[in-house]
Amino acid sequence: MNLTRLLILGLLAERGPRHGHQLRRDAELTEVDRWAGVGVGSLHRELRGLEAEGLIEALRTERVGRRPERTVYSLTDEGRRELSVLRRQAASQLEAGPDPLSVLLVFAGTDDPAELDALLARRKQALQAKAAELALARVRGEEQGYLLPSVSPLQAASFRRAEIRIAAELAWHEECEELLGSARRPAHAAGQGGVPDPDE
Repeated sequence: MNLTRLLILGLLAERGPRHGHQLRRDAELTEVDRWAGVGVGSLHRELRGLEAEGLIEALRTERVGRRPERTVYSLTDEGRRELSVLRRQAASQLEAGPDPLSVLLVFAGTDDPAELDALLARRKQALQAKAAELALARVRGEEQGYLLPSVSPLQAASFRRAEIRIAAELAWHEECEELLGSARRPAHAAGQGGVPDPDE
């Protein structure tokens, strides 16, 4: 689905008429390109497409100081219907998208166990660093929220979801390490009925 459309239509529905620079700034402040893959660079092109389809409309053109003229857009009734469709699509999408790690494990991970172990170890370290970063950002957000409630409950829920997903990935790494270790141990060392060499 087109997440850039969902972002634009959602912001216009929530925050009212805005010009492209404001929409881009809203997106950049949340770093949506990093965690959702929404390319803010394509935002202006998407605005033109949405206008051509009648999902948004130009309200006015304004200029502030010496800045270039900017067109302020608002949501149309058709745009609200499209937003409802996109919301349903987003909520019903259970798969996160392409999964390169699974392709690696199923098709490309068996010929060099040492390399696979090193890759998985680096991935685990990166996830641990990301978990620590998210935890710190959450604490800072909570502290700031006591002074200025700038984080909405829905934003907090999204943030918490990211933490839980990383925790699940780290739990998977622990299980994977145990599984790979068991599979690589000789049968008698793993207690699976193998007969040890009596000369050992």
